[in-house]
Amino acid sequence: MPSYDARFFAPNYRKTALFRKEMVVSHHFNYSHHFNYTKKNKYEFLAFKKKPGWKFVKYPAHYKCEKSKATVTIHYSTKTSDIRGKDAVFFRTGPFEFNEWEELQHLRPPGQIWIFVTQEPASIVPCFLPPKIYRYKTFNWSFTFHSSSNINGAYGWYTPFSQKVLPDNKTINWILQKPKNVAWISSRHCEGLGWDRTKFVLDLKQYIPVDMYGKCGNRSLSRNSATATRVIQKYKFHLSLENSCCSEYLSEKFWNALQKWKSVPIVVGGTKEEYERLAPPNSFIHADDFPSIEALAKHIETVAASEKLFNEYFKWHKEGSVHQQSFHLRHPVFKEGACKVVQKIHQLCNSPSEDSFDPYSPKWFGSCYNCGKHAWIQNYNFMWRRTIFSHDWEDNRTLFFLDGRE
Repeated sequence: MPSYDARFFAPNYRKTALFRKEMVVSHHFNYSHHFNYTKKNKYEFLAFKKKPGWKFVKYPAHYKCEKSKATVTIHYSTKTSDIRGKDAVFFRTGPFEFNEWEELQHLRPPGQIWIFVTQEPASIVPCFLPPKIYRYKTFNWSFTFHSSSNINGAYGWYTPFSQKVLPDNKTINWILQKPKNVAWISSRHCEGLGWDRTKFVLDLKQYIPVDMYGKCGNRSLSRNSATATRVIQKYKFHLSLENSCCSEYLSEKFWNALQKWKSVPIVVGGTKEEYERLAPPNSFIHADDFPSIEALAKHIETVAASEKLFNEYFKWHKEGSVHQQSFHLRHPVFKEGACKVVQKIHQLCNSPSEDSFDPYSPKWFGSCYNCGKHAWIQNYNFMWRRTIFSHDWEDNRTLFFLDGRE
């Protein structure tokens, strides 16, 4: 059983003055930042620490934002002192020690914008959760996939057509284009994070055939995207299983199934209400709708055998369209993402603002939940991770708020 203390927390923290101070003030004061944003034509941003994904940028990176008529230089550093002189700091990952947070707060110049950036769900990126004394005093904005983010980093979205742009009446018999049934593609987190999705797939395979591609399976796909797409497009269903079950976490695997592979996604991740709110109508099968994995498998078989039932899942193509946001638009270290930040600053120019993103809130670290309400799905959850680390949240607060407790 892994221990997270060495990664995320300084030793003997409860013996420090910071801990004692935090216990006194954490629930009694609301720290906010008061900003008068200044419109500039030249910005200096800092990417503070990073994970794979930001490594593709050569630092310092220089961009020109044509729409905002501004230039941006993005630096990268792991040194707290390098935040000096920067207009904004992007926090992508940790781990951070408590003394590091204190140094950052001490060095932070007035008016500097701190942005919480991630494309991962809250449950697996706890490593830059600040000490609770800095709960409201750390991040101004968030740049994530969640709809509550200050800057939109969503993987994808659905847009209904207006009456004026309805497509023609041509009807496609989708089932004729898809001779194969169910595919799953995964090469990361095979051992599971929030839940054991590999076991879920193996259990489903006991009732219906599932072709498993990638390192988590026994089939390989071409590295050529077009070739891989042609292979997966032959499947009626795609298992779109998120690594964790957190609010609105509908990643590229779900949107790819709808847009790229044109299949029916079978989902475990967000709640059904979230899928219904964010996805095209009647476009997916939510596993938690069924009382057992056998019932889910039976429904998949029934739909696969019925031309009428299968085509019902594709009616949305005549009602709207799906859009995906590119990798460069979802990360602020690339030109497209950096220019989003500049646009946000310009929108708030000369307008006094109290901006504070609360990473402990029910919309973020309090937004993760069991993967499903039925007991058979809950059996795949890694509940021990919450149970063990929520007992002593003073030392390990990373998972304390995952049950929605305030």
